[in-house]
Amino acid sequence: YFKAEWLKTYTVLPPKSELHIYGASDYAVTADGGDYTVHIVVGVDHEERMYVLDLWRKQSSSDVWVDAFCDLVIEHKPIAWAEETGQIKASVGPFLTAQQIKRKAWVHREQFPTRGDKAVRAQSIRGRMALLGLYLPAGASWVPEFRSELLSFDAGKHDDQVDALGLVGQLLDRITAGKKPPDKTPKPLKGIEALTLDKLFEDHERELRR
Repeated sequence: YFKAEWLKTYTVLPPKSELHIYGASDYAVTADGGDYTVHIVVGVDHEERMYVLDLWRKQSSSDVWVDAFCDLVIEHKPIAWAEETGQIKASVGPFLTAQQIKRKAWVHREQFPTRGDKAVRAQSIRGRMALLGLYLPAGASWVPEFRSELLSFDAGKHDDQVDALGLVGQLLDRITAGKKPPDKTPKPLKGIEALTLDKLFEDHERELRR
């Protein structure tokens, strides 16, 4: 479903001030149900390349993953965050909102209904990756498992990370390119005449003739 050549790596990240940052979560309703809660944070640069900035994945109770969500929002300051409507209604929506307010983890959370199968819901992000790739941080501890899950989808044991990435795809019509980096090429100074050795000699001879 996903192809290895779509997954690229980066060692140097553009400054965060130049990225537009977004997030998404696939929430596990129960701590011992076999599913993982996954939070993913991505940044988009001025050429619309998408970088995975952070990923949190754990089988945990809701209080743990809600705190992890707030930590990521506070650290990365995303523009918007995608989640599934059903998961919020069925579990801890009010608690999550209360913790956001308590910790001042401000972000607009966008809910999307669960429609179709997982492959259909991942189609938007799959198409984007086919055109522009997805950049992963070289050396991050979670990258091998993330790659493995994407490349084995939809026959792998787990698909929580694919679900979270698919929710990023649901935001694609709202995602905008980041800021273009400033031009660091030196600009010529206006109104200032460049001095050359010939010019200095000419000025000196002119002074002598006066």
